[in-house]
Amino acid sequence: MPTRLPWQLSKPVIAAINGAAVGVGTTYPLLADLRFVAVDAKISFAFVRRGMIPELSSHAVAARVLGLSGAADLLLTGRMITGRQAADLGLASAALPADQVLPAAIERAQEVTLAAPVSVAIAKRLLWEPLLADIEATARKENELFAWVGRQADAKEGISSFLERRPPAWTMSPARDLPAWPS
Repeated sequence: MPTRLPWQLSKPVIAAINGAAVGVGTTYPLLADLRFVAVDAKISFAFVRRGMIPELSSHAVAARVLGLSGAADLLLTGRMITGRQAADLGLASAALPADQVLPAAIERAQEVTLAAPVSVAIAKRLLWEPLLADIEATARKENELFAWVGRQADAKEGISSFLERRPPAWTMSPARDLPAWPS
């Protein structure tokens, strides 16, 4: 994991997604302040389909960015969405033709440079401040549970089924296999 995450930086972080963004390719850009995507980009929090859970504070941030319903839709199903759908859900600032994604992100970055740097840094911090306690608490639980889930049979099955291009055969049950909840 990086030493500093995008929300910890004083300067805005702008993500440009062109192509497929799955797993950390989705969770890391989620932490950016602004996201631009190609209309036909393929985006998925596929973790649950591989017997895993998202990382990088995705649960807290996705609920804030998408609302609880939107976050639940994407994180609980692991379904693939297009860049257009990502923009419609609020996951991206804009969905554009592929050749316009990076220029649009650069143009927005240039717009930010016209503003007072200290004011931008304060505004960014105030945008993230209400979420920081939730992010840190959720990240601690998420890290512990991510490590636990990664050692379980369903994670092994999720990866094997993906590599073997077959549907997974899950063996674990919430009724008997949930871990003790981290405090």
